[in-house]
Amino acid sequence: MMSQEHDTAHWKFCTWSSFFTKEQCKEISDFIDDNYSLSGPGEFSAKTSNGESLKQISNVKNIQYGKIKHLISALVDSAFYHAQNKFGYLTNGPFNVEQLNFNTYDSNTKDQYLWHIDESPNSQEDIKLTLLMNLSTENYEGGEFQTYIYDEQNHEEFNQPGGVIMFKSHIHHRVLPVTKGIRKSLTMFITGPRFR
Repeated sequence: MMSQEHDTAHWKFCTWSSFFTKEQCKEISDFIDDNYSLSGPGEFSAKTSNGESLKQISNVKNIQYGKIKHLISALVDSAFYHAQNKFGYLTNGPFNVEQLNFNTYDSNTKDQYLWHIDESPNSQEDIKLTLLMNLSTENYEGGEFQTYIYDEQNHEEFNQPGGVIMFKSHIHHRVLPVTKGIRKSLTMFITGPRFR
């Protein structure tokens, strides 16, 4: 699936509409459920200044890229190409040991992720881009992905099962509460040398 092109002078997002079929979404989700390494929100999830988690999700799993790259490497290769040749970023990886976050948002608990940015806890690198994959196998209600630059922006192309979006990690973003059904997403952080 081709990515949506943008004016490079305003390059903030890159999207791939329906990159994965529903069958591929299920295959990836099932594989993660059977092979994840950690479970829980993670010590590095976004927090308020008071230390309260902004990630209000009941089911979070982590999996190393090396375990799942046979299912997502075509997308990751394209994402890294765009990171370097469209966004103009120097990047690290992708490395097999990198942890990806598999978030399941459940309407029964109105799961959501409040406004936040993605930052690296590592003093030697910065997160340059966030790559989000919508792995939902069924349609859901609520759970819209939004960014905020000068105003709130919905990203309809990502809100459909199989959609993918990559964006500059310092852009504020959130996931609204899921009101019906289950929303699943996989996140990969594309890092590189510290911004100078």
